[in-house]
Amino acid sequence: MLECSQLKDSDWRVRHDALKALGKLGPETLAQHASAVVARLEDSNSDVRYAALETLGKLDTATLAQHAKAVVARVEDSELVVCLMAMDTLAKLEPMTLAQQAGVVAARLEDSEWYVREAALVTLGKLEPATLAQHADAVVARLEDSLEYMRATALTTLGNLDPATLARHAFAVVARLEDPTVLVRQMACQALEMLPRYVRHATRGVDCEELQSRALDHGEVEELRSRLLGRVAWYRCRIRLRVRSLLLYWYALPYR
Repeated sequence: MLECSQLKDSDWRVRHDALKALGKLGPETLAQHASAVVARLEDSNSDVRYAALETLGKLDTATLAQHAKAVVARVEDSELVVCLMAMDTLAKLEPMTLAQQAGVVAARLEDSEWYVREAALVTLGKLEPATLAQHADAVVARLEDSLEYMRATALTTLGNLDPATLARHAFAVVARLEDPTVLVRQMACQALEMLPRYVRHATRGVDCEELQSRALDHGEVEELRSRLLGRVAWYRCRIRLRVRSLLLYWYALPYR
């Protein structure tokens, strides 16, 4: 195919246009040239690397998964747009495949560019709850981000955790109810609604509609934290007792 031969042309514009042409192919046909496209992820020109990632994103998820390591390497690209496109491409992977690359993505939560931090949060939000839980502390740290949109996005990502794991971070979420930004308060309220029913009962006095007009004052937040403390502690105790009962049951089963 002519486009594939042009991928090695000395002119970066020719290589770029060849990648664009390949991106117009159907996923099955494009898959036949995936290795040649992946090779361009190491191109010296950032526009070519960007186009290569964009083209790979048009593959079916199974084929894209075969090249996940090459894609994740570009998450650390020196060019911001390439890094962001790498994040976007990774987000198209199946959660199980993405989980294998999650550590590299989570590391970008500390990036100086907010675009990168946001892309990392959104990509991590695609993970299964159990895998996301492994990076929950890094996501929670973004609740202190100087940018309001980042704090709101972090709360949205935390809302994808399973209720039991989210309960361990309930205090950090509650603190955002006194955030000066309406959007952040609303996202915090929504996240609290994802808590286990028993724990969520402690937040029954929180009015999400009222949060549109005012933030909770520090005293109200501390009172809510106090109610949550007891509920979360007892909830975790109940889980431990339930696990212990199940273990004793299976241990005793052979002796019945």
